[in-house]
Amino acid sequence: MRARHGIVKHEDELPADAAAYAEQRDRAGLTATDGSALCLAAELEGVGLAGEVTLLRLRPRMVHHVGILGLGVHPEAQGLGVGRALLERMLEWARAHRDADGGRVLRVELYVRADNGRAIALYLSVGFAHEGTRRGFVRADDGTFVDDLIMGLSLAPVDDAPAFRR
Repeated sequence: MRARHGIVKHEDELPADAAAYAEQRDRAGLTATDGSALCLAAELEGVGLAGEVTLLRLRPRMVHHVGILGLGVHPEAQGLGVGRALLERMLEWARAHRDADGGRVLRVELYVRADNGRAIALYLSVGFAHEGTRRGFVRADDGTFVDDLIMGLSLAPVDDAPAFRR
C-alpha cells in the first residue's frame, strides 16, 4: 500500500488491512473499555484498508469533554465519499454517546496539514473551524516544513453550550 500526501506517517507505519489496523490500534491503547474512544475502519475491494477514523476522549478532568479526532483515507479511495462517511458516522456516535462515567464529548479537535486542501474542505463542510496554526510542525519527505492547522467543532446543544471565558 502506498499512502503519503496529507498524512504524517511513513509507508511502513501504515497498516496493510483491517486486521493490522486493529492490532496497531490495540498497541496504541485506543481500545478503551470505558467508552472513551472509538476507532472505525473502511475497506474497499482492490484497495484494502480504504480509511480509518479515531476519536479519543481526553482523560484529565479539565479537558475530559474534548475528543481528539484523526482521519486518514487511502489515496485510491479519496473522492469516493469514504472520508465523509467515516467522519459523519464518528460525529454521530460522539453526539449520542455517553462514557461509563456518564460524560460525553462536547468538543472535537483535529490537526490537519495545511497543504491538505481536500481534507480541510471536508472538515469545514461539516462545521469545523480553523482555530490556530502550528508553524512548520510537519517535516515533509523533501525536507521542507509544512504548517499544521488546528480545527475544532462544538457538539454541545445550544442550550447546553459551555460558558467560555478568557
